[in-house]
Amino acid sequence: MLQSFIVYGFLGFSMWWFGTIAARRERINLRAGRKTPFLTWEIIIPLLFFAFISGVRWKVGTDHQSYLEGYRVLLNGFEPKREIEGLFLYISKVFANLNIHFSIWFGFWAFVQIIFLYLAFKNERYLLPFIGIVIVLGGYYLGWMNGIRQTIAACMFVFSIQFINSRKPLHYFLTIFIATLFHRSAALLFIFYFIPQRDYLKNRYINLLLLLCAIIIGSNPFWIGIMDNTEGLLQFIGYERYADKLDYYMFERQREMNLGPRRISRILLGALIIWYHPHLKKLYANTNYQAYFNLGLVGILFHNLFANTATVFLRPIGYFTIFLIPTTAYLLYYLKHSKIRGINLVYIFVFLIAISYIFFAIIADSRLGDTDWTNYKFYWDYT
Repeated sequence: MLQSFIVYGFLGFSMWWFGTIAARRERINLRAGRKTPFLTWEIIIPLLFFAFISGVRWKVGTDHQSYLEGYRVLLNGFEPKREIEGLFLYISKVFANLNIHFSIWFGFWAFVQIIFLYLAFKNERYLLPFIGIVIVLGGYYLGWMNGIRQTIAACMFVFSIQFINSRKPLHYFLTIFIATLFHRSAALLFIFYFIPQRDYLKNRYINLLLLLCAIIIGSNPFWIGIMDNTEGLLQFIGYERYADKLDYYMFERQREMNLGPRRISRILLGALIIWYHPHLKKLYANTNYQAYFNLGLVGILFHNLFANTATVFLRPIGYFTIFLIPTTAYLLYYLKHSKIRGINLVYIFVFLIAISYIFFAIIADSRLGDTDWTNYKFYWDYT
């Protein structure tokens, strides 16, 4: 457990520290009228460090073990049994043909994930300190190397939002098409180009009421039977192994997510984002914030609605919950730099909530033994 506190804490705060350097460079260059290149040393170092920590991590989840077994099959010159999207498989074969160690292979995919997310904010580096620390200590990082392909697609989706707002359909569709070559479920994202990103629900009280309703309804998902006809859709978007046993996952292997500290921290953070949204949309009117908020709101509502169902229904929602990362970053930046009297205490409170998830998870999952996918383990201690 101590190792987890050290590794996750050091990774999270190092990404925050390098992010502050990147933000300072951008601020200085803007004042001087200079353009800031993306791959500066303070960007490259944390991305490589993130990739290294991800690559040598062990026992991330059941899917991570499947990825490892599949890569070992490729190393032995055979084809994996699972059907895997073309681009992911092709690049994996290149690594296998070069006999590259699995830790470097995993690290490469982690680098692909994080670089797309950082590219989305290359012109808003003031957010990077918060983006980096929220990814790691906010708990989002925990599942990234378990759902490698979909996380790549989700990070590419975040990157592609700029093309919706700038009305560049070719750029958007090409990005999403490439995302489908990592995970077919990304095909669901094409439609979002045609949905105007305006402030649909301006009343924060209504949004908070919707969140409360999602939590209450999701606490006892008696309605889950209506999802029984989604087998064909699940197969189409790349969840065949779940679709083939849909009844089992729906009725016999339902999750039970109690209102513990981890979930409360996420709900509270979502509620705070909703509460401050009227201020944030004005301050960040010239950014992609509104689109991030809309999609993040969908994510937190549906995540709480399906929280006590099967994992198969939560996987697609990951395309939306990822937007809680940038919206949290926008909120933290606003609170830190606001001149409102007494808001510094609010900033400290929100910041502590934003980074609390990982520490709650480390403590709670340390007693799970072989099914503890949270506490950090180095592969060389187990192989």
